[in-house]
Amino acid sequence: MVNANVSNGKNIWIAASDGDMERVKELIEVHGMSPNVEDENTYTPMHAAASYAHLDLLEYLISKGGDINHPDSDGETPLFTVESVEVAKWMIERGAKIDVKNHEGETAAETLFEDNPEVAMYIQSLVQQTTTSSSTTVPAITGGDASNPTTTTNPSAYQTEALTSSMTDDLISRTGEIMRDAEARGYNPDERLREVVSQALMDGWRRNREEAGLEGGVGVPPLQDGDVQQQGEEEQDSKRSRME
Repeated sequence: MVNANVSNGKNIWIAASDGDMERVKELIEVHGMSPNVEDENTYTPMHAAASYAHLDLLEYLISKGGDINHPDSDGETPLFTVESVEVAKWMIERGAKIDVKNHEGETAAETLFEDNPEVAMYIQSLVQQTTTSSSTTVPAITGGDASNPTTTTNPSAYQTEALTSSMTDDLISRTGEIMRDAEARGYNPDERLREVVSQALMDGWRRNREEAGLEGGVGVPPLQDGDVQQQGEEEQDSKRSRME
């Protein structure tokens, strides 16, 4: 078995997460490591590079046999780790499958919706295009804490319940429009997508609070600024510690 920590340098997963092309090339070309080698958590260099948006490194790994659809022990491919529409689009154009489900029965779109809703809606818009052409029903994205990458709202149930199938269809339609406009005009769509999804979630939350007040016969306190709290930065540290 090849030692992943050859020459006492970075292991291949840390090197991939850092975008350290020189070290990754050394480990693959000199020491014979595979771009699909798994760490103790079954994470591959492909997962690491995708998570940290190192597209040049992903291109290299693929050229050396990297499997863009390699699942980890949870059944999650590198697409499940992406945090920007740009990376998701790049991967899908190179063969990343959008309909793969993890061992909990969730697709990448459903898994990403909690922390990266704009990415989730982009992937779901492609799912809808595919399933519409096949005359099948597209399930709404549900479950999880429907928060955006920079804020979270409480209670989360209001957000998840707010995304009815009709709202999801509307979001998917708007996502498609933004993506087409971004491609035509050459800009990064992430910020616009984030704003659209965040606004839809907040609108749905307010609507559910109002409806709850009417059904219960009691007033529901209005949304306060304090209800929107900044998320911590623990996720990046957690991802990196997974590979150390």
